[in-house]
Amino acid sequence: MNFRSLFGALLALFLCYLPSSAQEEPQEELQEQATAAPLEWEPSKYRITKAHLLPMQRGPQAGVSQGRFIINFGSREGVQPGGIFRVMNRGKLMGLVSISRAWRDSAEARIVRLVHKNNPESPVSLEPGYYLEPKLVLLETIQFEKGEPVITPEMYERLHYVARFIRSYPQFPLMLEGHTDNTGKRVENKKLAQERAEGVRLFLNEVYRLPMKQMHPVGYGQERPVAINATEKGRYRNRRVDIVLIDALPR
Repeated sequence: MNFRSLFGALLALFLCYLPSSAQEEPQEELQEQATAAPLEWEPSKYRITKAHLLPMQRGPQAGVSQGRFIINFGSREGVQPGGIFRVMNRGKLMGLVSISRAWRDSAEARIVRLVHKNNPESPVSLEPGYYLEPKLVLLETIQFEKGEPVITPEMYERLHYVARFIRSYPQFPLMLEGHTDNTGKRVENKKLAQERAEGVRLFLNEVYRLPMKQMHPVGYGQERPVAINATEKGRYRNRRVDIVLIDALPR
């Protein structure tokens, strides 16, 4: 399959769903990046906005075991429950949090591990203003049907915001993890999964201007199913490419 032709056609198709201003936006963003490229990396704009404690939980350890933290990103950016983020303050790792709930424009997180606390006596373990960096964050999944990606207009719109979120973290690797069902030979499925991941990489570059060097396609074949392969519904769920933002490439 010629993925360049396939995803070029997808680009032309889905631009038809967008207003003219939205069609021009990726090119405008590209021009802005070319003319105003930052000389050095800046901290993330995504931060803890509020810290909550449950009623009657005010001791120094309460913020660790019972603390809830509100973040200024949400499901619109592709963030889902279960995503792991590093919490930073002036370049220093303060802790790890896991997203417990996600709304459209905000999310709730709980502490996975507290690394450092500025004020040992304070019940607030992670303070508002601390910024977040990805540790292991599944942003989106592209399904495949009979060898072709299933990218609806709704998926196209979601990927638009996911891509904008990814561009906020240009120094972090984006893994494109290809998977298949168990139909066919294991070796061939692994090759097919790699080809699909590489095709998604090309698609994200051509459509959403994500840098090729940031994206790393890998094919797992049928090794990591998320559903049973005994049903068509399960096989469909397993034919996928997961888009995952991580803190460092696997060794």
